[in-house]
Amino acid sequence: VTEEVPVAELFDRVVARHEHAAQEKQVTIEVRLPDEEMLIVADPRRMEQALQNLASNALRHTPAGGRVTLGAEQHGRRTWLRVADTGRGIPAEHLPHIFDRFYKADPSRAETGSGLGLSIVKAIVERHGGTVSAQSVPGVETTFEIELSR
Repeated sequence: VTEEVPVAELFDRVVARHEHAAQEKQVTIEVRLPDEEMLIVADPRRMEQALQNLASNALRHTPAGGRVTLGAEQHGRRTWLRVADTGRGIPAEHLPHIFDRFYKADPSRAETGSGLGLSIVKAIVERHGGTVSAQSVPGVETTFEIELSR
């Protein structure tokens, strides 16, 4: 069931869930929200699940001293939700496959999970009529972007 959801509330819940782990890892979590009143039309539980998955991945791949940033912007009837990190990045040859079920960019790293997280994010976003993409400059920044229409 979709409803108007304040982006600030979604981001607050993501930060609350991950702030302890971020402090332990010495990673900063920032929120960049140009408008505290920004709304999206979404299933709040599912969209939070998508953002939690992205934030969890970002935190997992960001070293001490790094930063995870939750950001959003809205222009007309389009909204972009972003989760960026200053982790090791994703090599270009892996980017086209990261949303595939069970895909792991580095299969030798067993602790990175089942390979389902990003495919779940993609399914949630597509159910909302949106798209999800990733850009990465290895060693600099990786950004996951959810684009939604109102």
